Amino acid sequence: MASRKNVVVVGGAGGIGAACCAALASHWNPIVVDRDLAAAERVATEVAGRAYPLDVSEIDVIDSCIAAIERDCGPIDGLVFAAGVIPPAQGPQQADLPVWDRIMDINARGAYAVCRSIGLRMAARGHGSIVMLSSLAGMMPTPHLVYGPSKAAMINLAGSLAVYFGRQGVRVNAVSPGPVCTPVIEASYARGERDPAVMAQQTALGRVIKPAELAGPIAFLLSDAASAITGANIVVDAGATATMGWNLFGGVEHVLAGLSA
Repeated sequence: MASRKNVVVVGGAGGIGAACCAALASHWNPIVVDRDLAAAERVATEVAGRAYPLDVSEIDVIDSCIAAIERDCGPIDGLVFAAGVIPPAQGPQQADLPVWDRIMDINARGAYAVCRSIGLRMAARGHGSIVMLSSLAGMMPTPHLVYGPSKAAMINLAGSLAVYFGRQGVRVNAVSPGPVCTPVIEASYARGERDPAVMAQQTALGRVIKPAELAGPIAFLLSDAASAITGANIVVDAGATATMGWNLFGGVEHVLAGLSA
């Protein structure tokens, strides 16, 4: 096990983060980092990894956390940044500046701080791979007034860091999922903020995505099989972007029903 590479999954106790830890455990040493240490320890036990606490909004402790991980576990070879906050849909009336600051602090500022801290260490060693979890909301306007810009920042950041670190052997990519069935999203169903049937209808596959279906592309981007891929934003959305133009014709279900009539 000592000869295997170390991968840090920040937000590793969440739905997508935990799925990544499970998928990576067969070839990597997973290091589960999350602000919820108890949940991180549960995931770490399941994947034979290690757990560390970190709230990415607390910028001052990020470097010391990363240093502790490398002191205990050895060099970090891979990073998955999957931490983030997804608020309810908010307009200008609800999203005042403190709300903006909180979301940006976690999703954008926290991402930069973690990727910078680990990326600089990787660059000094001459190798490494980073994958940042963004969202379709970062690629198009949505009712999530602040969440969308925070995820757009992550896509831009991944591209910029890919160039800054590229000559030092470090690759940086983003993955942008569409509708994913995670505990956070399921909670929004219960609050009546989203309708799972409507979300499924807006995809080419007619369903939402499972967290494990994101873990596969993320594992690929971390691996040597993706050695020439950097600065990319990989969309994993069950075909949600492919159906956007169909909505102008009444939606996928309406068009397909008309054609089969």
